[in-house]
Amino acid sequence: MKNVRLILVLLLMVNCTTDSSDVLEIQDDLSPQTLNCVDDLPQVKITNQSALDFDLIIYGQDYSQLHTQSLSAAGATDWLELTNGDIIVVATNTDIYGQKIQLSILPCESIEIEIDEFNNLIIIGI
Repeated sequence: MKNVRLILVLLLMVNCTTDSSDVLEIQDDLSPQTLNCVDDLPQVKITNQSALDFDLIIYGQDYSQLHTQSLSAAGATDWLELTNGDIIVVATNTDIYGQKIQLSILPCESIEIEIDEFNNLIIIGI
């Protein structure tokens, strides 16, 4: 009878242990970038899906110019590291004057902005 109890206890222990593959799946979901980010500067990337060229200006919260660039049709900026706080992204050309988006960006954020096919300045990803 003692042997039967011992076998039942051992079977329960085996069934209650965690599967190591479940643990690995959880660890794979955590990207190294998320784990390593502490105070990295926020990043902004702007893509032009329009048929028109645009001039971009990014202003800081004190209205200082943080970045300027001419963006051709179907072009994109690199990831731009910006200071924390409020920024204003302005896209303009000879036909469309001064579309803007105001954002509050935080450390470790990556924000994607797009000039769509209808020449509208929109946020497409955070």
